[in-house]
Amino acid sequence: MKTLKYFSLLACILFAFACKPEKFGPITSEVNVVKQIQGTWGLTKVTQVDQDATTKGFPYKELDITNVYPYKDLTIALSGDASGNPTTFTITNGNSPKIADLTSGTWTADDAMAPTTITLKNGTTTNLLKLGSYAGLSSGKFYLTKNKSINGKVIISYKYEFTKK
Repeated sequence: MKTLKYFSLLACILFAFACKPEKFGPITSEVNVVKQIQGTWGLTKVTQVDQDATTKGFPYKELDITNVYPYKDLTIALSGDASGNPTTFTITNGNSPKIADLTSGTWTADDAMAPTTITLKNGTTTNLLKLGSYAGLSSGKFYLTKNKSINGKVIISYKYEFTKK
């Protein structure tokens, strides 16, 4: 019986020392998303999302409206300094509907590593553009979202897909 007692104690001690957390290294190095956003981007796709239909579970929630208007005329150029900090922007609308009231000025992002909003500014005029997924930046895709609201409730959203030129 003594042997079983010592064996059980030894098993518990081995079990306690055998279970220790493993240290994992980082999956990837930190990526400066703002620096990746910089460049000239051409609009390639526009999707209109009916937010009311989405909340009510209706089957028709999204519509590709890229070819309804000449959206592909629109380009946006976001410049930065040598360190990757945002500096100036230029939006060339062509014949496409505007995504912002401004066509040039300065821009900033709310966070360099994980931005959610880009602020465009010229004088006292400011426009906010919400970033969609930036997971496609490494493959040359950039996404913006613009919401249209009535009484503070988002009714329609537009998802803009840009491709790096």
